[in-house]
This record gives sequence, structure tokens and C-alpha cells, in this order.
Amino acid sequence: MRRGALLFLLIGLIVIIGGLAAFLLLRGGAATSTTSQTPEVPPPPTAVPLVSVVQARIDLDANTLLNNPSLLDVVEVPITEFDEANEFSNINDVLGKLLINPVVAGQSIRKDNIREAGLAQRVPTAEPGQAQVKAYPLIVNSLSGVADQVAINDFVDVIATFSVERQIIRPGPAQVITVNDVDQLVREYEYGENQTFFSTKTIIQRAQVLQIVRPALPAPTEEGETSTEATPPPDSSSLPQVDASGQPITGVTEGGTGTSTLTEGVWVVVLALTDQEIELLEFALQSQARIVLALRGANDDAIESTSGVTLDLLVREYGLPLPRPLPPRVYGEDEVFVPEPTPTPLP
Repeated sequence: MRRGALLFLLIGLIVIIGGLAAFLLLRGGAATSTTSQTPEVPPPPTAVPLVSVVQARIDLDANTLLNNPSLLDVVEVPITEFDEANEFSNINDVLGKLLINPVVAGQSIRKDNIREAGLAQRVPTAEPGQAQVKAYPLIVNSLSGVADQVAINDFVDVIATFSVERQIIRPGPAQVITVNDVDQLVREYEYGENQTFFSTKTIIQRAQVLQIVRPALPAPTEEGETSTEATPPPDSSSLPQVDASGQPITGVTEGGTGTSTLTEGVWVVVLALTDQEIELLEFALQSQARIVLALRGANDDAIESTSGVTLDLLVREYGLPLPRPLPPRVYGEDEVFVPEPTPTPLP
């Protein structure tokens, strides 16, 4: 009896262990099946970086000067579509350049399709009702060219000083002559020497500086040193007279050595002038007038009415005092003909 009960217990224990093992196996298989049926999610792709590129906002013709930012756009494109060697990212790198070939709207501005604008493209367009300006070169130096402190796009005034020669005619002594038994007082006039008078006037106002052309640096000598030999300046009435060393004769000196405090140099300033202003300046140069430039302030756009300057205007309008000639020194006969004893030095 005991053996039978023990056998039943043993069989029941085996059944319970087997059922538990089967349950665990089935659960593990279901989990493995569920895991194998879930699809794997791929990682998101790496974003392509964007870069700015300068493009045409509207259709642009060949020989268009890119001086207006409204003609251009800056858009962002993938870096894979950007040609770093032949495209621009900054609009300032394009402004002032000249197109060689036409560009349609939305097309990028390429480096091989632009060039530096020439002087003709930089001549400003005339305002409505105003005369069109032209480029005119003027030779200046450190005295007539505002000490080389003028920059491109500055505005200057042009002042000219003319020398005018006038012949002096003086009345001669009066003589009485008889004509038809009638005595007449006749006075003859005699010609005197020619005298030179000066007249100064601002002949051009608010002339824009388009370009400044300076001389090339001196070529190095065989020893590698820079040659200090100055090139003789070209003849121009706008330059002051200089001595053999190239220094202005009327320059400021220090210590009585005759050395000017300014370094002399010659360069060309290209001005934007109308035809009428060019005629005035050409006549002044042909008349050997002294030409100087006056630099205007950044916000100075006023047109000043001037009277010009002559000696009589200085006297009449500005109160310049005129000196009277000193009386001559008249020597007496005793001072001229009576000898004075030779002074004897003291021992």
C-alpha cells in the first residue's frame, strides 16, 4: 500500500516538473518569434550642410555693372552643389564687378564670368536735368593735391590763380599848339612798363575723384638698393616752380638749410567734370594759371558763391591797407663832395 502511494506521488511530481518545463519552453519560443517578427528601424540619414551662394535676382545682360545689391540674391544651397572655386558666398565680393556674359535669374554669379570694371563703367550717371560728366586727368603734387590726402570718390574744388599783364600808360607834359590861330592845350601820353596782376577764383566745385594714378616705385639698383634719383616731373602749370633738387622754390624751410618740410611727388587725379568745367580747366592750364585742389568734407554738398580775389577787391571789400611809397633819401653836396677823414682805430 505504501509502495503504491509513493509511486503515485512520484508520477505526479514528474508530471508537474514536465508541465513546468513545457510552459517555460513555449514562452521562450513565443518571445523569440515575437522578436524575430519586429522589423529593425534604420538610423536617420545625416543632414547635408547648406552654404550661401550669390545668384542673379533678375535677368542680367552682358556688360552689366554689378553696383546695385538689388540685382543680386544670396540663397542657401547644399554644399554638394556649391562650386567653391568658381562661385561666391559673399555679395560684397561681387559688387563693383562687370559681367562678361549674360546671366538669367536664379543662376549663380561665377568668377569666370566677371571682371574688374573699367573707368568708363565707374563714371557716375548724370541726374535728371544735369549735364553728363566725363573723366579728366589733372597733374598735381603734394602742394596742389591736398598733400596726397585725397581718396577715390572724394569731392574737391578747383581754385585757379591767373596772372594778368596790363600795360601802364602815363600822361606826358602838356603843350600849347596853335591851330588856325587858336591855341590848344595838347597832352601826349607815353607808354610805360607792363605790370603783372593776379586774380584768384574757384572755377569748379564738387568735382568727384574717379581715380588716382601714382607713379611707380623706383626700380632697385644692381646692389639691391632703391634708387633715390627723382624722375623730373612733367611740365604743368598746376605745379609750383621747383629747384634742381625737385623742391618747391617757395617751400617752407627749416634751419636755413633750404630743405622743404614736404616730400615732393607728382601724381594724376582723374576728376568727373562736365564739358563746361573741362573748358574752364583747360583754359586755366593754357593760361599758365596756378591750379590747386581743396578737399571737401564727407557731407559737404553746398555750392558756394564767391567773388574771387584781386588786389583792388582786397582793398575795397576786405580793407587791405596799401602802403604809400617812402620818400627817397636825398644826399647833400657836403655828404657827396666833402671827404671825411679816415677813422683811425684805437691803439
